[in-house]
Amino acid sequence: MAERQWDVVVIGGGPAGYTAAIRAVQHGLRPLLVERAELGGTCLNRGCIPSKALIHCAKVWQQVRHAERFGVIVSGACKDWQGMRAWADRTVATLRRGLQTLLRHHGVTVWRGEAQPVSEHELRLTLPDGTVQTVTTHATIWATGSSPNMLPHHPDAPVFTEEQALFWDALPDRLVVIGGGASGVELAWLFNALGVRVTLLEMLPRLLPVMDAEIADALADALQRQGIVVRTSVKVERIDATNGRALVHCSDGTQLDADAVICAVGRKPNSEPLRPLGVTLNADGTVAVNAWQQTSAPTAFAVGDVVRGGGTAHGGMAEGERAAKAVAHWLHRRTLPPPPEPLVVPFCVYCEPQAVRMGLTEADARKGGYEVVISRFAWRACGAAVVTGETEGFVKIVADKKTERILGVHILGTDAANLNGEAGALVAHGQTVGRAVTLVRQHPSLSEGLGEALWALLGIPLHSAHRSERRRP
Repeated sequence: MAERQWDVVVIGGGPAGYTAAIRAVQHGLRPLLVERAELGGTCLNRGCIPSKALIHCAKVWQQVRHAERFGVIVSGACKDWQGMRAWADRTVATLRRGLQTLLRHHGVTVWRGEAQPVSEHELRLTLPDGTVQTVTTHATIWATGSSPNMLPHHPDAPVFTEEQALFWDALPDRLVVIGGGASGVELAWLFNALGVRVTLLEMLPRLLPVMDAEIADALADALQRQGIVVRTSVKVERIDATNGRALVHCSDGTQLDADAVICAVGRKPNSEPLRPLGVTLNADGTVAVNAWQQTSAPTAFAVGDVVRGGGTAHGGMAEGERAAKAVAHWLHRRTLPPPPEPLVVPFCVYCEPQAVRMGLTEADARKGGYEVVISRFAWRACGAAVVTGETEGFVKIVADKKTERILGVHILGTDAANLNGEAGALVAHGQTVGRAVTLVRQHPSLSEGLGEALWALLGIPLHSAHRSERRRP
């Protein structure tokens, strides 16, 4: 007979959920992980991983097209969308098998099914064969994720979500992407790189409003130079169908004819399953939690997109770790651990050039009352960038002039996302400029760009003539 009593049941097998389950085992608990579809959630199966696999394919195609500048002559090369799709599918399958093995290794029991709360300590699980089992648990961690929003449109119009666009059988000729957040920008870049004529619409004054304004504006310029038509401060009023195509009506009176439209206009939390528990929901439907991910029901915790709406996988994983620790503490002592430090979560966009935000933007720092000092370092002065021919973009560091504490690191450039770890260490650990600059960085490497920006903050730039506004020590 299947086990019916568990220390904690985790509902949702995406990054936030499976992290919580693994950490629960490591805290000495017996977790059950329930997933209604495929392990890995949206990120692995329909989001982060397949999109980044396709973006990588597009980058390879771009490298082949421009290989002659490096003395490599490629004749007769052509792109194969189905082949790229196959690569993305293999990537997803490989990581999904790895996740299944990982969970077995850690001793996490996984059931496939739909979970519905009967009470705070009892769940009804509907399994794939239709049978229903009831399990009891001391606590639950809800990681039910989110679903993509969709704008109203004519039912015959070819309008797709950001997830559906990754699985097209063929590429369109003309494409309209609605939404200038990370998903919209990445998809616009992907399809433009593969030869699709792309128009990117954003209702706000700039793309990527959560990014530092300088980074966002520079990236918009880069996208336009690559051939993407970027239009901001434009709202979509309606989407009609015409001869199997879409006609997008914009607030400025223009109309856009397209073979396909992608709605990348945010996501809504899958919080409906928690309503029977009576937990407090925010106005946007996200679940209200405290710093330890605890809901208004003391033994119910929530992590990931169901809390943040359209959050990040890595942010959800960090929340999953916190929730597992909090559940273990709560079950053993009936209290939560001391308040944790706020999470500093990176925000990255995987187009070309890539963009990274870590910590406060310049505008946020000024609003926060800091006496702000900033510096920038252009990649064209970095040896590692020059040898690869990828010199577009810059590093920008925001610091507090009074304490020299690093408040934010912002990067635009090739492979910028892989610098998020160093940037995170500088910001999350409250590093000062003077201490951070003492780290010896490999030459040549992109990490040197952060060091150069730090030197500039001290007023003693090395490979740049630009200084910050603070005085030389």
